Amino acid sequence: MALFPSKNLMQLLLLLNASIIPLAFSVTLFDWTVVIINDSKDQTLTTHCRTNGDDIGTKALNPSSQQAFLCPVLVNARTVASCDMTLGNLHGRFDVLDWDRDQRRCADGECLWHVEENGVFLVINCQLVLQYPWSK
Repeated sequence: MALFPSKNLMQLLLLLNASIIPLAFSVTLFDWTVVIINDSKDQTLTTHCRTNGDDIGTKALNPSSQQAFLCPVLVNARTVASCDMTLGNLHGRFDVLDWDRDQRRCADGECLWHVEENGVFLVINCQLVLQYPWSK
């Protein structure tokens, strides 16, 4: 009986390793920036955001203030950042970065969101475009 595995067994182990390891670990290609601006005239915007499932915390944004955070774009995994937002009696959960959807819509490595009483807007081609109406 040989002390070392057969050549076929070694090839199988290498093949399994090559196919399992990339699925088990996500590797960051680069970071994408998400910016959220409170364009309300007089209400505080509260955000609770997650990027790829990791909690980045709750922020209270006064009118005309903003928050920015990085979202790592991953290999072999879906890249998504979402935020629960509350503006007075208005609320909703919104995907503020879905790499598959937004890589062509957001410019220069950042998605720029404006939050108003009449909805949540994304800057696309230098224009504010309504993406999400509020739930009441």
